[in-house]
Formats: sequence, structure tokens, C-alpha cells
Amino acid sequence: MKIVIKILLLFFIINFISVNVFAENIFFANGKKNKKEIALTFDDGPGKNTENVLAILREKKVKATFFLLGSSIESRPYLLKDIAEDGHEIGSHTYGHVNFYKYKYSTSEDYKILKNKISEDLLKTQKLIEKNIGQKPKLVRFPHGYMRPPALDVARENGYKVINWSFGTDWNHFPSYEYLLGAYLEHAEPGAIFLMHDLSSNGLLIEMLPQLIELLRFVGYEFVTVSELLGFN
Repeated sequence: MKIVIKILLLFFIINFISVNVFAENIFFANGKKNKKEIALTFDDGPGKNTENVLAILREKKVKATFFLLGSSIESRPYLLKDIAEDGHEIGSHTYGHVNFYKYKYSTSEDYKILKNKISEDLLKTQKLIEKNIGQKPKLVRFPHGYMRPPALDVARENGYKVINWSFGTDWNHFPSYEYLLGAYLEHAEPGAIFLMHDLSSNGLLIEMLPQLIELLRFVGYEFVTVSELLGFN
């Protein structure tokens, strides 16, 4: 029994080291605060709101980062091409928006099974992106902001940076776009990574987005891709 406890303890120590040593190099939720730059990011697409989002970004001359689902790419591959042709950055959101937090890994075998599942979802989407636009994504945002050791290991082994966000709230219900706008403005700061979604129709987001861009520009902010914000380019 004591041997089993020691093995489990060693396993979790290794996991802890993995998160705290390696995550520093591959996990990011915001950029440096020495420049008034913000990255706009859109998850779950390409979807019903993508064309509207692209039209706004085109009009305002803003480049954003889209974290795309493989399942959504299969439904709307033409929108993936539109995103790429407009010069936006494309990252992976894996394939099926699985909530990996539901998976437990109390043994090394559990850990291996979960890693394989995450890897399968990541690489399936990678192949879809490569097939449609000929480029391999270098950023991944795991569904629900998952950032535990199995995902970090998979990302590192496949040459990805893991990107979360500093603020997002467009999925919540607001009485008008002004409330949504106020929430994002309140959390605007140098190095911020804003999370939004373009899969489903969201009229408030489309009303809010141009106002957000204009007001933040008025107070001196510039909009950049995640890679530009973090100095990957």
C-alpha cells in the first residue's frame, strides 16, 4: 500500500512540475502590459456570425485571431477560407468542443487515455485546416479553457502554444449591447486577450463590436493578433 501511495505521489509531483515549469513557455492568457495593444479572439466558428464579424473587422481594418472547431470547419469550409483570405490569424479549438475537465486521470493509464483523446481532437482539426488553406495552426485554445498537464503535454509535443483569455462574456444574457460593451470596456487593459464567439447568431455582439473597436482606438489602443501581441511573429 505504501508503495502505491509513493508511486501516485511521484506521478502528481511530475504533473505539478510539468504545469509550473513548461506552462511558462507555452501557456498564455494575456500579453505584456507595456503597450496599449489588445487581441480580439473568436471561438467555436466558423459559424452563423462569422460573415458579420468579418465584415466589421474588414471595415475597421482590424486583424483578429479565430480559434476554430474542426466540426464547424466541416460544415462551413468556405468561411475558413474567407477568414484566411482576410489575413486573420487561425488557431485550433480542437474538433468537437469536448469538455476535458470531465476526464479524471488518477493513474498513468488514465493519463495516457486522456492525452490520446486530446491529441486526436487536436490533430483532426489540424488536418482540416491544412487541407483547406494549406497552413498548420500554431496556437490552440482548448474548450472551456482547459490547461491541465495532459493538454499542455499534447500542445508541446505538437508545436502549439496554448492561449486562454483575460476576459470574455458575450455568451451571457444582457438587456442591450450597451451592457455588453461596458463589460468589455471595463476590462480593457494593455495586453488583454478578449474572448468572443462567432458560431451562433448574436445580435448584441454585432452591435457591440464596432463600438468597442472605435472607443478603444479613441483612447489609444491598437488591435493585433495573438501572435503579434505575444511576440511570436
